[in-house]
Amino acid sequence: MKSNELHVILIGGGIAGPALALLLKKAGIRSTIYEAHPRLEDVGGGFTIAPNGMNVLEAIGLAESIAANGAPVSEYCFRNQRGEVLARYSAGLVENYRWPSVATLRTTVHRTLIEEVARQGIRVEYGKRLENFASAEGDKVVAMFEDGTTAQGDFLVGADGVHSRVRQIIFPGAPRPSYLGVLGVGGFVAPSVVVATDVADRKSMSFTVGCTGQFGYCNSRRNEERWMWWCHVPQEKELTSAEMAAIDTEELRKRLLQRFQGWHEPIETFLTHTPDIIRTNIYEAPRLPAWHRGRVVLIGDAAHAMSPSGGQGASMALEDALVLARLLRQFSGECEPLFAEFERARRPRVERISAEAHKNEVRQKGELGRVGCWLRDRMLSVVLPRVGARSLDWMYGYRIAWDASDREVSQWPLADRNAAA
Repeated sequence: MKSNELHVILIGGGIAGPALALLLKKAGIRSTIYEAHPRLEDVGGGFTIAPNGMNVLEAIGLAESIAANGAPVSEYCFRNQRGEVLARYSAGLVENYRWPSVATLRTTVHRTLIEEVARQGIRVEYGKRLENFASAEGDKVVAMFEDGTTAQGDFLVGADGVHSRVRQIIFPGAPRPSYLGVLGVGGFVAPSVVVATDVADRKSMSFTVGCTGQFGYCNSRRNEERWMWWCHVPQEKELTSAEMAAIDTEELRKRLLQRFQGWHEPIETFLTHTPDIIRTNIYEAPRLPAWHRGRVVLIGDAAHAMSPSGGQGASMALEDALVLARLLRQFSGECEPLFAEFERARRPRVERISAEAHKNEVRQKGELGRVGCWLRDRMLSVVLPRVGARSLDWMYGYRIAWDASDREVSQWPLADRNAAA
């Protein structure tokens, strides 16, 4: 079977699934997306697409649109809770990475992908919650949905997120994603509110580190102020969806104002003037024995969910999609070697980034005394200006060539350019 005769079943319509569908279309491969939820209108808060993720969006043809609807991040700024700037350093030169990091709304990225999927005639079926799948005659796989319908394809890709049903089916004995004991909390400041910030913060991603916890914020619109913020707060008990929805917004606001009492402005302004405070459990996925079995493969959070403290979850999903699509373009009849090659190409990089995200999460949960805070502040003010920008190269400078004619990058498969650094 040639690649242009394939049909791929994609389970999950978030970011990884639609991105892969568009890249498969570019490779001449048909696919259909099956999403468990009804048509999604609002898919969460804000996030950042790192330069390595923006390079994948360029391959899809959507980087310009995403960048135009977000805010470029030109530097990182670290402050202590009194507002003293500990360090500012470059978030990477566009000449090095081709694209800056872009802060934007998750809804904006999702809508852009889904609109392009529709424009290119790729089918998306909503309300299709996967129940199981099985092998069929002729090296096919059949997906069975809870509504009694089925779908048949040559491969099935699990792009269904941290609580992946596909992962549960192919690895029933694998441990569930680990709840990290914190709520991810954030929101968007009402546009009518005047926020008194440093002028440089319009193009910065700002992090405030205290003796307990951390608070982050940045702008999310290129030519206007649309401030977004985020933090993690301790929550010992993992909450169900119903319990999460039942949290009273004003009670949560009161809890946050108490937690960050005395921290520098505009933190209190952000907390006071955010109409809807978003909240979610924070998870990471234990290491799986493999990312594939038979004619089924996992990508994105379904394979390697990581703490958002790494700022790379969406970009890792996008990289997965590009590597898998390029491999499927070369498909010659054997799926196991192809999926094994996909995993070999991706696992070392993903696990390194996941480990960095975990360390960031642990640091946020730590508590320091006054002396510990003072020492931490002194260390950051010395170390970050010297090594901060250079420390991003191995992560941001990673690029995957779609075409052999792309002379700016190594021939695929790529290793991290500075993996040994």
